[in-house]
Formats: sequence, structure tokens, C-alpha cells
Amino acid sequence: MLEWPDILSELWRTALLYVLAFVVFRLMGKRSVSHLAPFDIAVVIIIGEAVAIGIEEVSKPIWNSIAAIITLGALQFGLTWLNTKWRTGEKVSQGIATVLIRGGKMQMKAMAKEHMSKADLTIALREQGYEKFEDVRVARLEPTGHLSVLPVAQMKPVTMGDLGLPAGETLKSYIDRRLREARGGTT
Repeated sequence: MLEWPDILSELWRTALLYVLAFVVFRLMGKRSVSHLAPFDIAVVIIIGEAVAIGIEEVSKPIWNSIAAIITLGALQFGLTWLNTKWRTGEKVSQGIATVLIRGGKMQMKAMAKEHMSKADLTIALREQGYEKFEDVRVARLEPTGHLSVLPVAQMKPVTMGDLGLPAGETLKSYIDRRLREARGGTT
């Protein structure tokens, strides 16, 4: 049966490791989970495991988990810093984008290298709003697993600049203003 000192010790360990993990994750940066590279996700899982061991294994000193969490956080922070200063390091640790479509044509060797089927690519394109490969000038599989699509010129969305509208004006306000002008300034 658990005694109050045991429960309080467990609560203290849990709270301390929670706060430490929170601080380490905040220091690691603000990228969302969907933008994490596979290695970043592995580090998050390993830190989570270190926290779990520290909480569950009350027979082991909490300092073991604290040291592991701080070390992993420092290594990840250092790697991220190095990646911002040294492009080659980033290529090694994060990978580089792979061109899957060029000029509306699938790049079969690149797709095989990335283990991506035509069906997978078709789904990813539809999620980006493109139905046909021919609508895409270049599509890259980013190191995060996200598909970046550059459409052919005819498929680009129309912007306010394309319409010659002044900056800060919406299409509705432009139409309303032009209608007022056509009516001679009356509302």
C-alpha cells in the first residue's frame, strides 16, 4: 500500500521532470510537430522516455533522468544551432528536398528512392489542390515529409497585385468603390 511520503515523492518527481521537459522543449525551438524531421521526432520520443523512466523507476535516482534530459536537450539545441550556421551540417542531419515532379512529369527514380507510390503522390497533390501532374511545375518532398508544390503559371492563384488593386484593398472594397464611382459617387 502506498504511503503519503511515497505519493508526495512521486508527485514531486513527476512535477520536476514535467517542468524540466517543458523547459527543454521550449529551448529546442518552436517548430510544430508537423514540421519536425524524423530525427527531431526521435529526440522528442527519447526525452519522453527519459521522463517516463524518471517518474516510474523510483528506485533509481532522479538525477539520472535529469542528466539524460538536459544532455539530450543540449545536444539537440547544439545540432539545431549548428544547422543554422553550416548548411552542410543541416543537409547531413535533416536531409534535403527531393524533386518528385518536374515539368508535370513524375521523377520515378526519386519516387522509388523516397518509397513513394504514384497513389501517394496523387493524394499529396490533391491535398495541395492540384488534380493533375501537368498542373505542377515542380513538387518537392521536403525533409519534414511535407510536399511543396510550385504550380505552372496557369494554375497559380490570382493575387490582388495581378488584378492591379492597390495594397490593402480587398476585392469586395474595390468592387464597391468602382460601383459607387460608376453611379456618380452615391452609395
